[in-house]
Formats: sequence, structure tokens, C-alpha cells
Amino acid sequence: GVCGCWQPQVVTLFDVRVVDTDAKSYVQCNVEAVLSSAEHMKKMKYVDAVETRHATFIPFVVSVDGVLGREARMFVNRLGDSIADMWKKSHSEVMGWVRAKMSFVILRATNLCLRGSLVSLLKPVSSYRI
Repeated sequence: GVCGCWQPQVVTLFDVRVVDTDAKSYVQCNVEAVLSSAEHMKKMKYVDAVETRHATFIPFVVSVDGVLGREARMFVNRLGDSIADMWKKSHSEVMGWVRAKMSFVILRATNLCLRGSLVSLLKPVSSYRI
């Protein structure tokens, strides 16, 4: 969790979900509806844990194409505002930087989901049995 994200001294918990909005099961739905549904499912899953910890919760839902869910967009805008204030830069300049960083993070996460981890490929040769 992150302390002070929305309110001072309040922990905010995140759970990330990357959704393939191009999947056959979502053919009849628009992207916003799919992301909204995923956010709702995450909220229902963690509602008890969040209340027990007296925390807030952000379901960070994003499509494999980089489309952010409503709550994720709100968080990214809040993050951009905070960074712009800290760096004394314009909101648009900082948001361009944040969006570029987010694009690379989403790309890496999507690639990891599709291809898997490279950890097994990076083992020393001596650890393989022949």
C-alpha cells in the first residue's frame, strides 16, 4: 500500500489487472464496459480487507492496449498533479512523461503475461542436467 495517496495518514491499497479487451468473450462489449466490470469485481473481492484495514482501494485496471479504467485514470491524474507541483512543471508536461512511463510499464507487463518470465533462461549453465 501507499500512505497518503488520497488522504494524509491513510493507506491506499492497489490491485492491478490487465484485461485483454480483444478476447472473444468481450466481442459484444465496449472497452469502457469491460474495464468498469473488472473494476467492480476487484472492489467486491477486496471490500472486507479494505474496511478491516481502514484503508482506501484503487482497482488499477488497464487493457492490453493501454486503455486505463476510470479509477486508474483518476489515480494517474492525481499522481501527475503531485509530480507537477513537486517538480514545478506544467501539468501537461508531467502527464506526457507519466503516460510514456505507464505505456512502457504496461507493455512490459503484457509481454510478461504473454511470454512468461525469462528467469529460467538466465540460470547458469551448470544448473542444467544433461
